[in-house]
Amino acid sequence: MDKHIHVASTLTLVSIFLLSHTTNLVSAVKDPWTDLPVPSDLSLAFRKHLQACGDVLTKDCGLEIYNHVLGMEKVGPFCCKKLLQMGEQCNNDMAYALGRFEKYKRVAMVIRVKSSRMFSQCAHPRIY
Repeated sequence: MDKHIHVASTLTLVSIFLLSHTTNLVSAVKDPWTDLPVPSDLSLAFRKHLQACGDVLTKDCGLEIYNHVLGMEKVGPFCCKKLLQMGEQCNNDMAYALGRFEKYKRVAMVIRVKSSRMFSQCAHPRIY
């Protein structure tokens, strides 16, 4: 499986999701993670890993990235820097975890693809 679309991609999103596309799947939201039950198939160790990733990303950047992946928002330079600091594995893991939430299961592949593309765009801005 392509490492950019690895079964794990935006712990940033999930960690942010746990904390607090080319198509527009949802409108921009303030607290998308409110009142959603954590998927039972995510182990405690994996959730802790996601939390550590999210701590690097910050809540504000997590929300900006969430709105990009599930909508059309742009990811600014500061949040791109935080995303790169967090790392590709955390990005992949967060995208995977976000797609495990019941609300997002039908768009899980879109989440992973957009999240991977976003990471690449942050890592190589001149190419895009």
